[in-house]
Amino acid sequence: MKYRILVVEDQADICTAIQASMTRAGYDIVAVENGEEAWELFQNEEFHVVLTDMMLPGMSGEELIKRIRENSDIPIIVISALTDELFQINVYEYKIDDYISKPFSMNLLAYKIEAVIRRTYTESLTEIDHRGVRLIVNNYEVFYLGKLVDLTAKEFELLQTLLIGKGKIYTREELLDIIWGYHYLGDTRTIDMHIKNIRKKLFPELITTIKGVGYRIERN
Repeated sequence: MKYRILVVEDQADICTAIQASMTRAGYDIVAVENGEEAWELFQNEEFHVVLTDMMLPGMSGEELIKRIRENSDIPIIVISALTDELFQINVYEYKIDDYISKPFSMNLLAYKIEAVIRRTYTESLTEIDHRGVRLIVNNYEVFYLGKLVDLTAKEFELLQTLLIGKGKIYTREELLDIIWGYHYLGDTRTIDMHIKNIRKKLFPELITTIKGVGYRIERN
């Protein structure tokens, strides 16, 4: 599944950077520069995440968020140059899902988007079917051509992450953080070993190596 993100940002350089980076990450990005256009799009098209600045021309970010929240529980991530703690706390009262202060790295933004998607949408996703592989989400069961495959817990979690994010390139470091946690002291060879085992148990072409970067599962 390709998740669709509505980006509302009036600074052209930031908007372009977000659009380019998140498109490479495998998301479908629709970008606008003001709240009015964002609200009109939101009412007429389907999105999975809203990423919005607070200081927008015309309709403010606060007003846009209020209108969205009156109609939807879609995940909302605020991006803003306003770093005042009280301001951020007040924004959370509008039931946003996360807040990221400018300037920020695109890697951090990608993590935050992935996290809200995982929390919001994988709970309703019960299984994934891909090229003969059937994975029962969060249930540690994987079948290949109808036969149960014995994966370790980490192998399952790694495969599930790659399948949920089909089309996205994950670096080894990203996968370590997602599966083993930020405080894991091992090196990236752990990922290579687990990928090798998954390929042996399923089939080699399931996971594509992106040389010098990491891994992904193709969409088709």
